[in-house]
Amino acid sequence: MLSPDGRSLRLNVTDPTNTHAHIKIDYLNSTTATNTLIRTWRTLRDGAHVVVDLSTTERIYPNGTVPLAATIAYLNSVRPGSVVVDVGEQSKLHHIQSPLTVQGFDRSLGHTRTNSVWVYRSEVEAQQLANDLIEFLADNVPCEEGVIDTLNWCLYEVMDNVFQHSQAESGFVMMQLHRTQRLCVIGVADTGIGIQKSLVTSASIPRPELKDAGLAIAKALEQGVTSKVRLNQGNGLFGLRRAVELNGGSLSVRSGRGTWQLQKGAVEHSHTPSTPVPEAENHQATLVDWRLECAKRVRIDEALGGSYAPINEFLESIEDPEGAYRVPVVDIERALGSRKLGAEIRTRLENYLRAGARYIVLDFKGVGVISSSFADEVLAKLAESMGELEFRRRIYVDSASITNRGLIDRAIALRLGQSP
Repeated sequence: MLSPDGRSLRLNVTDPTNTHAHIKIDYLNSTTATNTLIRTWRTLRDGAHVVVDLSTTERIYPNGTVPLAATIAYLNSVRPGSVVVDVGEQSKLHHIQSPLTVQGFDRSLGHTRTNSVWVYRSEVEAQQLANDLIEFLADNVPCEEGVIDTLNWCLYEVMDNVFQHSQAESGFVMMQLHRTQRLCVIGVADTGIGIQKSLVTSASIPRPELKDAGLAIAKALEQGVTSKVRLNQGNGLFGLRRAVELNGGSLSVRSGRGTWQLQKGAVEHSHTPSTPVPEAENHQATLVDWRLECAKRVRIDEALGGSYAPINEFLESIEDPEGAYRVPVVDIERALGSRKLGAEIRTRLENYLRAGARYIVLDFKGVGVISSSFADEVLAKLAESMGELEFRRRIYVDSASITNRGLIDRAIALRLGQSP
C-alpha cells in the first residue's frame, strides 16, 4: 500500500567487496525494502553483514516499517549480527532494530507510542498493547460511533493471529495517526509459516483451492475460515475486512508469495513466485496493513452481520455500578496543569459521547486545585463546541470544591463570551 502522497520507495544497494552490503532507503512505504534485504542477505558470505541505512529516510509508514523490523529480527536470529541498522541522528527509527515492549510502556512516551515498532510475545502482551494503543487514539483523534471499539476488536484479533495460526514466537505492530485527516493506519507483521501453509495444514479446506497464495489469502478473509476449526470461529480477518469495507478504508494482506488488497471498494489478489520470503518452509511471513477513517461511523457487530453481540468496552471502562458513566478526575490529575494534555482529555470525553454515553459525570473527589488552563481546555472548550444547553445536559461536575467550581464556571463564561 503506497503512502498517502503516492510516492514510491527509492533505495540504493551496493556490495563492493562482498564482505558487506549497503542498502540505503529513502522511503518506507511498501515491502520493497524488506524484499531487497532478504535478497541481499542471501548473497552474503559467512561472516559478512548488510547495513540497512535509514539515516536519510524521509517518510515511514507501518506497511514498510513493521515487516522490515520483523525480518531484521528473524535474520539476526539465524545469523547474529548479519543485519546492522544505521539510523544516523533519526532517533525515531531506533525501534526498527530494537522494538518497544509492553514491559517498558510509559504514557509519557507520547507520540512515540504510535510512530514506533512494538514487539509482543504472548496473548496477554497483545491484549495490553492493543488497549494501550487504542487508548492513545481515543485521547488524540475524534472518532465517530463505533470506531474505537471496532479498531480495538480488529487490532487484537489480528495481533492474536500470530499465536493462533502463524507459529511465530512474536509479533510486531505499529500504529500511526494522521490527525488532520482523522485517519488511523495500522500494520501487524510476523515471520511465521504464512497464511497459505497455515490453511494447508487444516483438513477443513480442499488443497486445490490453496495452491495460489493470493487465493489462499482471499479464502482466509472469508467468514468462518480458520486453520483451527474446533478452536476458532474464523471471524478475525473477515471482521476486519467487513469493517474496512463499511468504513470506506483500505486493507492489504501480504503473506508468503501472495497479496490481497482492498482499495476504494475494489479487490485484487495475486501470486508472485519470485517474491522472496525469509525461509520457504516455516517462515513465509505475513503483513496485515489497514486504514480506517475515524471520521466515518463503523460498528463491529454490523461488520459481522449481527453474529456478534458487542460489549462496548470503551464505555464499559467508565461505567459505575449504578450505570452512570463516571470519570474520576483524580486518575487524570497528571493532566490538570497542562493545556496540551488537557486537550487529550477533552478529546477522550468527546469520544465517550460519540460512543453512546448519554451523559458523563466528572468526579472531582480527591482533586486539589485545578489550573485555569485545564478548566478552559477541557470544560470551557467542550461547552463552546457542544453549546451551553447541551453541555449542561450531558456533562456533570461532581464533588468539586467551591474553588474548582468557581474556576470551571469562570472559564466557561469567558469562553462563551459571558460576564464571569
